[in-house]
Amino acid sequence: MGFEPGFKHWRLEIDASNIANLHLDKQGPGPNVLSSEVLGELDVIIGVIGESLPRGLIIRSAKASGFIAGADVKEIATLRDSEDALALIRRGQTIFDRLEGLACPTVAAIRGFCVGGGLELALACRYRVALDEPATRLGLPEVLLGIHPGFGGTMRLTRLIGAPGAMDLMLSGRTVDARTAK
Repeated sequence: MGFEPGFKHWRLEIDASNIANLHLDKQGPGPNVLSSEVLGELDVIIGVIGESLPRGLIIRSAKASGFIAGADVKEIATLRDSEDALALIRRGQTIFDRLEGLACPTVAAIRGFCVGGGLELALACRYRVALDEPATRLGLPEVLLGIHPGFGGTMRLTRLIGAPGAMDLMLSGRTVDARTAK
């Protein structure tokens, strides 16, 4: 069963086992990025999931190129001032907190790149499963652009792998493969 009330970037399907499968396919050329529009749709979908109570939620990319390349850097460049930036950060944090708080188990099914806001979304899921192939890379490279991870990923990553490993990824901007990320 599909549920797409006007979603442009997401496709939600509930299978016969009552597992929700959520596919991100950001419209237009290029990789999946977390634009304001993508986040807004995700916010609505989390509400639907919270009300429908599936047995689980699997989030994946519909693009072969990778999971999510992070926040929409072009959109970030258009922010007028620090108040706009703070509003975007708070919105992302709220949405990812709601994802983390869902009653059902949540899984990020990662293939290819999973960086920046994409990794932050994956960290908000209860489980992460990454395909062990050379193209799969996880990290927070936005720091190399002078952008700090802002959707709660710094806290979640530190809880998951400890402060030394998290600080290394957060300060260096380096990415790791699926085996290293385990």
